[in-house]
Amino acid sequence: MFLPQRIVFLTFLSRVALRARAGVSNSSAPVVGIRNGVNATPADAEFHLTFYLGVYSGLTVAAVVFGFVRSLVMFHGLVKSAQNLHNDMFNAVLRTDVHFFDVNPIGRILNRFSKDVGQMDSMLPITFVDCYQLFLQNVGVVAVAAAVIPLILVPVVPLLLFFLYLRRYYLHTSRDVKRLESTTRSPVFSHLSSSLQGLWTIRALGAEERLRKTFDCYQDRHSEAWFLFLMTSRWFALRLDSICSVFITFTAFGCILFRDGVEAGQVGLVLTYAVTLVGNFQWSVRQSAEVENMMTSVERVVEYTQLESEAPWETEKRPPPGWPSEGAVTFDTVSFSYTADGPLVLKDISAWIKPSEKLGIVGRTGAGKSSLISALFRLAEPRGKIYIDGVLTSDLGLHDLRQKMSIIPQDPVLFTDTLRRNLDPFGRHSDEELWRALEEASVHKSHHDRRRRSRLPQVQLKSVAEDLPGKLETVLAESGSNFSVGQRQLVCLARAVLRRNRILIIDEATANVDPRTDELIQKTIRDTFRECTVLTIAHRLNTIIDSDRILVLDGGIIQELDRPFALLQNQDSALYRLVQQTGRAEAAALLESARQSDQRTEPNGSQNPRTERSCPESNE
Repeated sequence: MFLPQRIVFLTFLSRVALRARAGVSNSSAPVVGIRNGVNATPADAEFHLTFYLGVYSGLTVAAVVFGFVRSLVMFHGLVKSAQNLHNDMFNAVLRTDVHFFDVNPIGRILNRFSKDVGQMDSMLPITFVDCYQLFLQNVGVVAVAAAVIPLILVPVVPLLLFFLYLRRYYLHTSRDVKRLESTTRSPVFSHLSSSLQGLWTIRALGAEERLRKTFDCYQDRHSEAWFLFLMTSRWFALRLDSICSVFITFTAFGCILFRDGVEAGQVGLVLTYAVTLVGNFQWSVRQSAEVENMMTSVERVVEYTQLESEAPWETEKRPPPGWPSEGAVTFDTVSFSYTADGPLVLKDISAWIKPSEKLGIVGRTGAGKSSLISALFRLAEPRGKIYIDGVLTSDLGLHDLRQKMSIIPQDPVLFTDTLRRNLDPFGRHSDEELWRALEEASVHKSHHDRRRRSRLPQVQLKSVAEDLPGKLETVLAESGSNFSVGQRQLVCLARAVLRRNRILIIDEATANVDPRTDELIQKTIRDTFRECTVLTIAHRLNTIIDSDRILVLDGGIIQELDRPFALLQNQDSALYRLVQQTGRAEAAALLESARQSDQRTEPNGSQNPRTERSCPESNE
């Protein structure tokens, strides 16, 4: 930052040298200078001027070169370190278990990746370089003063001790205040993110004012912490200026007391440097304190790099080729908890799901329905054993396990990318296969519905994709907001069709659509995945009443597992009580659906021969 001043000063010295040379060449009489009793001719003076200008020019060029190299090395090293920390944090967050996202709001995670990483990338390198550069300059000022007046070191020692005490006292407070400021920033991000996601609900309920007041409350808390941090910095700056003023006072009086042994030039040099110490010393110490405060961002990022990871993605034991070929699932005394010391949400679950069976899973909220699927996908490690076609899932890597099962979640997951990438993220399928999957995932009216002239909807996902401007290359909006909820569910269904897995899990996938569309989507799933094992979680009993068997959960324990009609014949069964709570007319309709489904099933529970349409063959 001193380069322009050096260039101006060097130019000034060059002009002085040229004028001096012109004066010597125009002089007719020899000029004799006396310095320390030695005669000096004009040629000697010109030689000395050229020599000193050359030395100064060389030092200036060296300072510029070394300053550039220093900045290049320092900034490259610091930015590279920040980049490595970001990548480590990103990989750790991707590899951590799902429970981490349940207990940490999205604003807290965004705060790490935005503000903290921004501090490391932009502010920390500049502040660190500024800190150590000013520190060396301040050491040089004290060294020059001590070289001229050695006794100046006597007051410097107590001032230095007082400064170290102040700095320690300040940092002990400012670090906690900075950490508090970072903590109070996270609720601002969380509230803003949740408000944007639920903007339609907020406007529908007229809750804008209440949400605004909540946001202002969070913002005020953050502003209070930020203002407190600024005030602590001002408090420290005032005391630093006091220390510098005392040092200048001692230096000035030292020059007066020792005026007989000090030349006027030395006095000017010392006082000039001492005056510059006022601003530089305060700024350097503030920068050093700021470096330590910014290290709280590094501390918070390092904390996320040490998150506990899931099980390995790949292990030495690989599944056999074509696995799973049947889709049989066995739960052997499985207990499940989302944390090692948390309560059990599944307790000694034992069940066998037959190949190609359609199993409905019902229960009240908190019964453990979604936890059963979490245990199957090993979102947390279950206790007990789970087998798929006789292969113990805990021996497999997570990639080998999860890519062999498809899931259609309650909230459809779409990425801000092309429709092609949403259907086929890894680019393994041709355009023909993608269009076929879109056609199979479309919901059509049955011939019986058309004869009744009913108003059931018809969702043609393929025609919707053909009408898009870029067809498969059309970029979807955030979370697929340019599609309706039903269309988003069908995109997830098409993705499952494309994967061609033998096991499909449906986690209340039609909870956000109307009952008639729900019925049509369920028919499409039953037709497309006729010979696949399908596990369906649903609150709507009409969604799973025609399943081969129904599993009723309560408190993480299997209450009953049998054919729907058999369970409804027992008035003491949990399913019977759930059906009766839907109302008399609905209960009668459900009982009739269960009876018709039971007639299509043989007494031993095996499936009647069906049409030749079967589950899409496995890629393996």
